[in-house]
Amino acid sequence: MSTTEDKLRQYLKRVTLDLGRTRQRLREAEERSREPLAVVSMACRLPGGVRSPEDLWDLVSSGRDAIGEFPADRGWDLENLYHPDPDHPGTSYTRHGGFVPDATDFDAGFFSISPREALAAEPQQRVLLETAWEALEGARIDPNSLKGTETGVFAGISSQDYHTGLGPHDEVEGYIATGSLGSVVSGRVAYTLGLEGPAVTVDTACSSSLVAIHLACNALRRGECDLALAGGVTVLATPTVFVEFSRQRGLSPDGRCKAFAASADGTGFAEGVGLLLLERLSDAQRNGHRVLAVIRGSAINQDGASNGLSAPNDVAQERVIRRALADARLPSSEVDAVEAHGTGTKLGDPIEAQALLATYGQGRAEERPLWLGSVKSNIGHTQAAAGVAGVIKMVMALRHGVLPASLHIDEPSEFVEWDGGGVRLLSEARPWPEAGRPRRAGVSSFGFSGTNAHLIVEEAPEPESEPESEPEADSGRGAAAGAGVVPWVVSARSEEALRAQAQRLSEHVAAHAELSPADVGWSLVRSRSVFEHRAVVVGGDPGPGLAALASGQVHPDVVAGVVGESGPGPVLVFPGQGSQWVGMGAQLLGQSAVFAARMAECEQALAPHVDWSLSQVIGGDGADLARVDVVQPVLWAIMVSLAAVWADHGVVPAAVVGHSQGEIAAACVAGALSLEDAARVVAVRSKALRQLSGGGAMASLGLSAEQTQTLLNTTAQDGVQDGVQVAAVNSPSATVISGPPEQIQQVVTAAQEQGLRARVIDVDYASHGPQVDQITDHLTHTLTGIEPAATQVAFYSTVTGQRQDGDLLDTAYWVTNLRRPVRFADTLTTLLHDGYRVFIEVSPHPVLTPAIEDCADRTDLRVTTTPTLRRDHGDLTQITRAAATLFTTGTPIDWTRWFLTDPPPTLIDLPTYPFQRKRYWLPDGTPSLAVPGPQDEEEARFWTAVERGDAEALSDALALAEDDDGRSSLDAVLPVLSRWRRERRDRSAADSWRHRVEWRRVAAGPAGRPPAGSWLIVRPRDVAGDWARACAAALDAGGCRVSHLDIDPEVGRADLGAALRERFAAVDAPPLRVLSLLALDEGKDGFRGLTASLTLLQALVDAGAETSLWAVTCGAVSAGDDGGPERPAQARLWGLGRVAALEHPAVWGGLVDLPPAPSDLDPVHLREALGREDGEDQMALRPAGVLGRRLVEDPLGADQPRLEWRPAGAVLVNGGLDGPAGWVARWLAEHGAEPVFVLDPAGAASETPGVTVVDSVPADADIRMLVHATASGALAPLCETTPEALAEAVRASLGAVLDVEERGGLRAGDTVVHFSSVAATWGSRDHGAYAAAAAHLDALAQRRRASGVHAVSVAWGMWDVPDDEAEQAGRVRPHIERARRQGLVPMRPGTAFTALHRILQRDDPYTVVADIAWRRFAALFTLERRTRLFDELPAAMEVIGTARGSGEEAAEAVEALRRELAARPEAERHGVLLALVRSHAAAALRHAGPEEVDPHRPFQDLGFDSLAAVELRNRLRAATGLRLPATLVFDYPTPDALAGWLLGEVLPAGMGAALPAFGRLDDLEAALAALPPEDLRSSGLIDRLQTLLWKYGDPAVAGSEPGGDSADLTKATADEMFALLDRELGA
Repeated sequence: MSTTEDKLRQYLKRVTLDLGRTRQRLREAEERSREPLAVVSMACRLPGGVRSPEDLWDLVSSGRDAIGEFPADRGWDLENLYHPDPDHPGTSYTRHGGFVPDATDFDAGFFSISPREALAAEPQQRVLLETAWEALEGARIDPNSLKGTETGVFAGISSQDYHTGLGPHDEVEGYIATGSLGSVVSGRVAYTLGLEGPAVTVDTACSSSLVAIHLACNALRRGECDLALAGGVTVLATPTVFVEFSRQRGLSPDGRCKAFAASADGTGFAEGVGLLLLERLSDAQRNGHRVLAVIRGSAINQDGASNGLSAPNDVAQERVIRRALADARLPSSEVDAVEAHGTGTKLGDPIEAQALLATYGQGRAEERPLWLGSVKSNIGHTQAAAGVAGVIKMVMALRHGVLPASLHIDEPSEFVEWDGGGVRLLSEARPWPEAGRPRRAGVSSFGFSGTNAHLIVEEAPEPESEPESEPEADSGRGAAAGAGVVPWVVSARSEEALRAQAQRLSEHVAAHAELSPADVGWSLVRSRSVFEHRAVVVGGDPGPGLAALASGQVHPDVVAGVVGESGPGPVLVFPGQGSQWVGMGAQLLGQSAVFAARMAECEQALAPHVDWSLSQVIGGDGADLARVDVVQPVLWAIMVSLAAVWADHGVVPAAVVGHSQGEIAAACVAGALSLEDAARVVAVRSKALRQLSGGGAMASLGLSAEQTQTLLNTTAQDGVQDGVQVAAVNSPSATVISGPPEQIQQVVTAAQEQGLRARVIDVDYASHGPQVDQITDHLTHTLTGIEPAATQVAFYSTVTGQRQDGDLLDTAYWVTNLRRPVRFADTLTTLLHDGYRVFIEVSPHPVLTPAIEDCADRTDLRVTTTPTLRRDHGDLTQITRAAATLFTTGTPIDWTRWFLTDPPPTLIDLPTYPFQRKRYWLPDGTPSLAVPGPQDEEEARFWTAVERGDAEALSDALALAEDDDGRSSLDAVLPVLSRWRRERRDRSAADSWRHRVEWRRVAAGPAGRPPAGSWLIVRPRDVAGDWARACAAALDAGGCRVSHLDIDPEVGRADLGAALRERFAAVDAPPLRVLSLLALDEGKDGFRGLTASLTLLQALVDAGAETSLWAVTCGAVSAGDDGGPERPAQARLWGLGRVAALEHPAVWGGLVDLPPAPSDLDPVHLREALGREDGEDQMALRPAGVLGRRLVEDPLGADQPRLEWRPAGAVLVNGGLDGPAGWVARWLAEHGAEPVFVLDPAGAASETPGVTVVDSVPADADIRMLVHATASGALAPLCETTPEALAEAVRASLGAVLDVEERGGLRAGDTVVHFSSVAATWGSRDHGAYAAAAAHLDALAQRRRASGVHAVSVAWGMWDVPDDEAEQAGRVRPHIERARRQGLVPMRPGTAFTALHRILQRDDPYTVVADIAWRRFAALFTLERRTRLFDELPAAMEVIGTARGSGEEAAEAVEALRRELAARPEAERHGVLLALVRSHAAAALRHAGPEEVDPHRPFQDLGFDSLAAVELRNRLRAATGLRLPATLVFDYPTPDALAGWLLGEVLPAGMGAALPAFGRLDDLEAALAALPPEDLRSSGLIDRLQTLLWKYGDPAVAGSEPGGDSADLTKATADEMFALLDRELGA
């Protein structure tokens, strides 16, 4: 056969194989696209007290009606809300609906949300968040385990009216955006749980939840997520829906939905929430998740152009049903029932019924009709939650095999052709029998806006039976369960919730006696999250312990605690000899395979070195334990094996420490010694100790090391001891001594005679002392060859008291270990200093635990200590208790190790988390829509009609008859009235945004001069010499040392930095302040002073000197002066300086504008300005004194305009079309400007009539108005900006403006409008160049007004320029959200133009127009630096005033707090500051009291965000007087940690001992004040006080007694007094 044929055959085989693979992949892809979706969990809160799917089933299966009266807890005006007349404005003609109890409440603390944020958050966000948690727990999934997974959230919503009518509300400013946005409903769930799949919020009105489920199904099939939470939520925050539908006559008067009934009379609105947890069916089965039902198919569509926007469309409904059936690949006859939309309206129900008859009603067997019902008959129309409520009902019906009845069906609707249609109403409950196929139901939802949805639910497939397997081989797993130890682990976010959790679990277990304790324990471990408040119920019968926990009682089977500081991790502590007892380890050998296996390895390692059997000793009578060469190796083996048990339970040490021979076990467990080397060391050493038998003794004393040495010294003087030494220092109150037996006994006897605790230890040798020298050579020889290794686990040596490298634990170390004293207390101190807080004593019985607690107590630190075993408690129950102790205080434990895993226990349903809800409801969040009272009814009806543009209602309000001529004229009047209302509202808003800059005379400082110290005056070389001399003279007259530095304005940053460092080093102390005159040198182009000032600032920052830079200008600002600034170019430095104050608050001092000439300078004024330390950093020196810059409110109110401004002639707008310039151009064109040119180099075309885009100033245009609205350009920090870049950026901004004005040929009477920014008014980070240019233009505008030009400068806040692309994509615009978070509320362009129009009418020269949330903005703006700019803004001062205080006030606050603390016992001081922190933290979060602030819970978990953190910092700064960092709550993350840091700042170590004297001085002062003056002299008190002052006031004299000539000054002669004065004055 030819080679070609072979190649062809091979090719055809390969193509055939590839084709087969392709077909297989296509089949798999098609199957995935149609794969059923498993419902693995459901959760809901619905009317009638329904809190779970089981509650809902109980309600519908029992035929209960959940409709009730309007709630009294929402703030609705119930008295005036109801009116029987459907046409009565602002009222509802029904009083009933379906409401969720406690929808106003929320467990904010559980989700680490502050009370302030919770109050601002839409209730729909809150209830959905709680329901999402319950849905995940219901799936037997730990919600926290989903963090970082591709789990999606699909939430349907409808109306969001919680914030409707909300006026200014300081409590929630800064949280309204996230609290009200629809996108955050799903986004908050994803954020809180850390879910990274799609998060989508859907609003299709009544069909929202079903559409959300449809989208979730598609996302799962496309692989966009692996799990999906899908459903919907509605909470009726206001009665708006009742009022609106009353006008439409769409409500049922009794609030009940009578679906498909002849008596149907309208819908009844309700609220609720429901969620499904969905998963691909194959994944759910593979993951072992319980499948409640499956979604076979779904579809959505739209009515389109039907007979009305909100009218139902039967054709569209038929289409969506058929499409859902096609998606499910099912004929309609295989669906048994439909959960209908069924709202109970006379129009909608018959249309829906006809669509069902046309789809499901055809071709059905007579005995198997389609059964039709609606859950709305039970709970009302829950709107966005309606669809998911229907799904939950039908899933429960599938599981119970019953179709529940629909209520309120007196007779089927006469508007439906029921006969012969194959559709029957569920007027009574019916069994849902098996039919040889899965039972199925359809669910419909039709949205008010025309979006329809239908899905098909199918009963869950039978779970696949797993083949029976043999129990797994003994691997250590399940040993605890086999021993009857089954831990039940419960936890919660608070103590109250923990008890409630225990109560729920106790009731659940009592109601389900068939539950296995192992299944309950396993489910608690595997399906529940772990929180801070923890408890473990241990024992064969957990019931009594659980009941005790629920009632807050102590029970021996319950270990409970709160997570505390755990440090780097647990420390395993290995004691020396003394923890042994007969039978130790025997029980554990039979219970723990891990322990038994490690003991066997130890026995094998010991075998070459011993002549006895480890296992036989463990099981023996204990006689061999009297031998040191047996007991020490046995203890070593048990400790090493217990460490293995801890490791098996997930406890891996971060550090180890051993006492005496316990260090061998510690080194082995850490990995520094191999098991074989460790066995060799312990066996050889213990054998060698037998050589010392009978020659020594040891004793334990209840004394400190110092007290012990005193005792030894005392007995030595009596000739009792000279060979006794300290062998171990275990704690501040426990010391061990060793020495000759007789001498040891005599010391013990002497101690006991003094009433001291002392006993002889049961050993007959004296280790850790000179007796060991007898075996040193032997040990060195026999332990040769030990090979230590470096370790990851920290080894803390009790030989050195410090951390020791593992590779240094060689032969010499182990000899030294036996010879030197054990420094256990020192080592514990080191461990505590290094942050360790968890200590586990790994031994048969605790002997070091008391010493650990003693050491911790002496340092006032909270630690966790636990033994592993106890004497006569050597089983797994004891280990479980020890593990529980660790777990409840924060150490992770692998609780699965207590359960069999082949097969594992069954995951079962458990009660969900017991949320501890509190009320969060905005008090004015629901304005009354009803008429307030009889006297206002007519007015209310009038304005309601005007607002709605309702001419008929307005006629009724005016009581115009049908034939009244005035009635017909309202159509013309009404639009004018409506426009007037809107314009009035816009004017009011614009008015509230107006501010202006004023200059105020500031009060002089304490002495009218700057603080004593040095000043460095920096001036440009050969310029401003007169000013330099005048300023120097003023400072010198104030007692300051002044030096000069003349620089070349072109000097480089590095050279200037070097010169500054050299100058600083040349004086005794660095200059306190630097005074820059560089701005006075404008140069030819006006930039030289600006760029030199930038270089100086950068050089000072680089030098790192503790200094502050003050910069002066001359004529840069108009501080009440006529004619505007004389030198507008110098104003650039004012713009730059405001940015510098924010970017470098520690270096920047401030700005001072000088009078016109040096001869006009008042030295006192200059000293007053430069001496400020109160945030006054923008000043002008004028004849009236020192003037400070202030921003003030500038409302116009009813002020009339000064001129009727209208654009006349051509207008040129400078700036691109895509920013504010485009909006300005359109606004001007609408107001009659013609033509309007937009100067845009990009050349984008304009679609607005009358607006032309040009790339240069038209040569022939008669420009009469210029508007400069250019963008800010590139942003950069000042220290990253070169002088050249700064000059270029400013030049570009100014050049464009000046060039346009020059080419435009402006004349007197023309108008120039500069669009500036608040960045130039008060500064903004990274805006240095822009602020400099804008400040120059502001000054220029003021200057130009003198020439007759109407120059207007407007400093704008943030504009909310719409972004169509972002809005269509549903994206949040980062810069808008960032501005909101900073307190800059974006302004609508329409209202901004209202403000601009009024500015032009009044010809205001400079106006700040910005919508500022002052509470947030002022707090953030003053975070690092005080300012007086906002002193006259009451809203800003509410925040700033909390944190402000003069230096004297701050010092007084610190001193007062210091004295208060010093007067208290040391143990109470931390508590005082902790109470202070908790009280202010509670206030910042808006908690009811400090008890709600957990001292050990991180601030972030308490709900702190940046705003709350700033408020807390400011509060504590005012309370303590300390300068506190902005990062306070991040640097010290818990209230307890912050209180500890504050204590160190207020009362440094060592200061507390001296400060109590202040309190005694106060007492003395009070006593002296009570005595007559003559008594003071005659009693000698004055002389005594003078003597004390002389004694302690002079360091040379302090500590010595005054001489005779000073003992009584009243008796001194004249010569003696002069001699004393000479001595004191050094004469």
